Amino acid sequence: MQIPLILLLLTASLVGCTNVDRIETLSTSAERTPLNIDPADPVDLKRIDWIVVTPDNVDDIMSMLEESDNNLVVFGVTPSDYEDLSLNMSEIRNHINTQRRILLQYKLYYEGGSSSSSTPDR
Repeated sequence: MQIPLILLLLTASLVGCTNVDRIETLSTSAERTPLNIDPADPVDLKRIDWIVVTPDNVDDIMSMLEESDNNLVVFGVTPSDYEDLSLNMSEIRNHINTQRRILLQYKLYYEGGSSSSSTPDR
């Protein structure tokens, strides 16, 4: 006997939920907020002196290192590794330039203006 009463109460409570007011959505254009991005500081790279060590000058190089109170440590790369190092640096430079162009496009999108005024390809 209680089951029909429960069903009747549930049905009555669901009927009360059908009275929902209509929601109206309006869209308006808003002015874009200017980006507040400071330009990146220039990179301050340290100078590196490269010394090419060959079988002909290895003794002279070791003597020079001993005289200058440097540790007798030599880091070496093969010619193909040096080429790979150069290619890696080129990839890094290209990636940085791509990121700079993306940031410039965001700035132009949000603030408008001409893209020819500041080109980031350096």
